[in-house]
This record gives sequence, C-alpha cells and structure tokens, in this order.
Amino acid sequence: MQKGEIIEVEIISLNSEGDGIGKLQDGYVIFVKNTLPGDKIRTKIQKKKRNYLIGSVIDIIEPSKSRIKPTCKHFGICGGCKFQNLNYESQLKFKSQIVLDSFTKIGNFSNLNVNNILGSDNIYHYRNKMEFTFSDDVWIEENKISNLATINEELTSISDNNEKRKKMFGLGLHIPNFHSKIVDVKECYLQSEISYKIVNFVREFFKKRNKSIYTIKTHTGYLRFLIIRQSFNTKDIMVNLITNEYEKELINEFKDELLENFTDITTVVNSISTKKAQVALGEYAETIWGNGHIIEILNNGIRNLKFRISPNSFFQTNTKQCEKLFKEGLNLLDINQNDSVLDLYCGAGAISIFISEYVKKVFGVELLEDAIKDAKTNAKLNNINNIDFIQSDIKDFLKSNENLEQNFNIVILDPPRSGLHPDICKILSETNFEKILYISCNPSTQARDVKIICSKGKYKILKLQPVDMFPNTIHVENICLLSSLN
Repeated sequence: MQKGEIIEVEIISLNSEGDGIGKLQDGYVIFVKNTLPGDKIRTKIQKKKRNYLIGSVIDIIEPSKSRIKPTCKHFGICGGCKFQNLNYESQLKFKSQIVLDSFTKIGNFSNLNVNNILGSDNIYHYRNKMEFTFSDDVWIEENKISNLATINEELTSISDNNEKRKKMFGLGLHIPNFHSKIVDVKECYLQSEISYKIVNFVREFFKKRNKSIYTIKTHTGYLRFLIIRQSFNTKDIMVNLITNEYEKELINEFKDELLENFTDITTVVNSISTKKAQVALGEYAETIWGNGHIIEILNNGIRNLKFRISPNSFFQTNTKQCEKLFKEGLNLLDINQNDSVLDLYCGAGAISIFISEYVKKVFGVELLEDAIKDAKTNAKLNNINNIDFIQSDIKDFLKSNENLEQNFNIVILDPPRSGLHPDICKILSETNFEKILYISCNPSTQARDVKIICSKGKYKILKLQPVDMFPNTIHVENICLLSSLN
C-alpha cells in the first residue's frame, strides 16, 4: 500500500475519537474519518505509518445500516456533534466499548464488571450550558464540499486575504482541528431553540455596530465569547457576554434590546477577560440585569434541592442525566447514616449536597473560589448543616492532611477531563478508604489514574457504570467504584 492509492474497505469499528477503523488483508489497520461501522467505502491513503494507514473517504459504496439522516444543517462541519448520523442504539454501544477499552488497554484491568450504559431520555436540546465563540475566521457556507474527504483541504484553502473573508463576523462553534475557525451557527440541537435564536440576535446586534472581535494574532478586539446557561426545572436563562473590556453604555443598550426580544431571559451578565488565552472564563463579572445567577433543581430521592449557578460555576451540562448520574453513584456506594464523605473537586457542591441527607457528614474541597462561594450558598439555600467546604488545591490538601481515613470512609472524585495529578493518584494509592467513587467525562484519563491508585494493591475495581451525558457526541461519562482490599 502506498500513499495516494485508492482502495475499497469495510469499516468494522470506531476508535476513541469516533473515526472509522478498517482492516486490510495484508494486516494493516486503516483509520478513516467520517465513516461508521458497516460502511463499505472507497478511501484514498493519505498517510502510511509503520503499523497503520490513515485514509480519507472518496465515496461510500454501501452505507451502514446504522446510518441515519442528520438533524442539523451544520452537521459534518461543526464540531458540536459527531454522531447525528448514527442511530442512538449504536451510539450507546460505541460509548460502552470506549469505557471497556480504556480500562483494559490503558488501565490493563481484566475481568471487569461493567453495567449497561444509562442512556439519555433526550438526545437533542439537553444541554443547560453552551459556549459560543466570536471570530472573523468563519467557514463560508457557499463553499460546497465536494465529498467527505476534502473538508480539511477546502477549509484550509480559504485564504485569510480572501475578499469574502475580510469583513467576516461570526458567532458559533469551532470546527475540529482548527484553532480559530468557526461555523457561524444559525441553529443548534444541543441546547434549546431559544438558545440559538439568542445567538443569532447577539451576532446581528454587534455586527451592525461594527464591534471588533478579539484575535489571538494581536491580542486585541472587544468580543470574545457568548455563554448561555439555562435551568431545566426553574426555566431561568442567563446570557453571559464575555468581552475584553467593559463598555457600560453599549452593554446597557445591548441588554435593553435583548430583553425586548427575549422576555424569558432572567439575568444578563458581562464577564471581562483580558487574558491572552482564549478561554471562556471571565476574571470578573458585571451583572447588567437580574441577580447574576440562575437556580437549578435536582431531586435526590428525598426532596427537591436548589442550586445557585454563577457565571463561572461548574455544573453538569445535562440536568436530567445529572440526576441519573448522582442517583447511580448513591446506589453503587450503598451509603448509610454512618458514612462520612470526602468530596474532592466538589465544584459548586452539587454532589455533596445531593448525598448529604443520606450520610453523617460531607466535606468538599475545590480550588476555585467562586465555586466554593456557590457551594456554601447552596448548602444554606437547602438548610443543610452537615457539610463543610474549603478552598484548596487538591494535591496540597491531601499532602497537608494525613490519616484522612480516620475522619472519612468514602472519597468521591469528579475531576476535569485531564484527570488527576499523578501525585494525587500516588497519595490515594497509599490510603485505606473503604470506598472511592471516581466520576469522569474522560474514561482514558480515568483508567490511567485508577491504574495508579490500584498499583499498591490496596484497592480493586468493583463496578464500572457508563452514563451517556452527551448524546450525538463521542463523549461518555463513567462511574468507577473502587473498594478497599483491607
């Protein structure tokens, strides 16, 4: 096989990035983007490595029986969804396999007890938070894609000096593998209908006023991000505009027109970010209208619990699945009123508060100051008195507090996608907690971490429970329950 050669192959599975995998007669494995298991395709070999090939689709000779018609007109270009063309049953199978592969291939575990994945009742309009990026590096819709193989080539070919591009003004979602290029989304099925209508309004409002867009080339420009947060159970809506500076007169004009067009909005925030990094997080926030936060409600099986969510607060992005996730965690832990829980990476206290009425006490630790403020507020909001929260780096907290097992018998971990710091894993590997519940949206880093935690022979995996928090994407949440061997 040589680069540039065109071959026929059947796609038999997907890798962790959602790319199709085919096997050739000579033993080579070929990875092909934009394909699904069961597809019979013609592919052009783009790269030849020692043990595998990378191909691009010329055409699909026979489509997979799992293929369905995508719902969104932006599908195939936008990075928001990966699997709108794959039926939901097949999506769940793929995500279950991702979890199993991560723990067998990365963690080197065997004889695993993996529960059936918990699917989502809603596969569209399920997100309570969406981040949209302002950019002048916009995919031009008129550039038709001749076939699936040429997406990257055609995107790259549009010159920065192209006359069509000089006055581009976009607000949307990133295209995969491109740092600044976005799809100027006119619709999106991840969040509610009102969400993308707000996006369209915001784009036109600032476009008419010829406001500048922040660019990493010069680190100048006014507009950076738009974040929309919604509560599924109280119907609160927050519009958070992230800019490079605060322009009081303009932002008040924006607020007035926004509320005139969308009466359901309950608060408007202008977050200011002067940092060079393109991260949708403000250094401080000006509340322009409303109280600067939204309230979400979760039912823990005993009562409805209220959660205050501020602009920078972390909260699970799928509210309905969040209840399933937390309740399943409760079931796996089999907790009782004698248990004391240490909740690391507690965020705004969602898990801590959710389980508090089932246990003796909970202690939450989190690095972000705003999150801890929200956690303490949420505890008061729900009249819960058996919880304490502290702001601290998790690694520093564990290093400075020895013999935590004397005060807590259960640990809950819910870190970012990057997982745990190796030092944290090493510290935990030396402990003797009765149980550790590790929740992660990245099974790969989770398996890596659990391997280290179990390396000293003090813990074993009892169960794995995949939960689909993100339908139509490649992402899957997973709960891993560890039990002490002592």
